Amino acid sequence: MFVDTGYWIALFDRRDQYHMLTKELLPRLLGSYRVVLSDFVLFETLTYLNCSVGRHDLAVRFLDKVAASGFDVAEVGRPVKERALALFRQYADKDFSVTDCCSFVVMRDAAISRFAGFDAHFEQMGFVSLLHRS
Repeated sequence: MFVDTGYWIALFDRRDQYHMLTKELLPRLLGSYRVVLSDFVLFETLTYLNCSVGRHDLAVRFLDKVAASGFDVAEVGRPVKERALALFRQYADKDFSVTDCCSFVVMRDAAISRFAGFDAHFEQMGFVSLLHRS
C-alpha cells in the first residue's frame, strides 16, 4: 500500500478534516499491508507539517515514527526522477505535482495498485484508494 502525503498530514494534524478517518483506518493499514512511501512524500509531509501547520514538533514526531516503523521508504533516484518528469510532461491537461509523478513511477515499479490518500490524481492514473471520503 503506497501511503501519500495527504494521509500522513491528516493522521498527524488533528485539525485536518480527515483526521478521524485516517486514525480509524490506521490499524487496518498497519495490520494488512506493507506500507510504502517515497522520500519525496516524506519530505513533502515534513515540510507541510513544519511550514503550513507550523508545528516543527509534529514534523519531527512524524519523522521519528517513520524511522521506527520499518516502513519501506523508496528513494527517488535519477531513473525514477527522469521517468516522473517524462510523465509530468505527458499530462499537460492534469495538474499533477512532480511528487505525484514520482509516486506513480514508484508504485508501478513495485507493482503497487492501492494507495492511502486523498489525491484524486492517483485514481485518474488507475490506482485504487483505500479511503473513502464522505
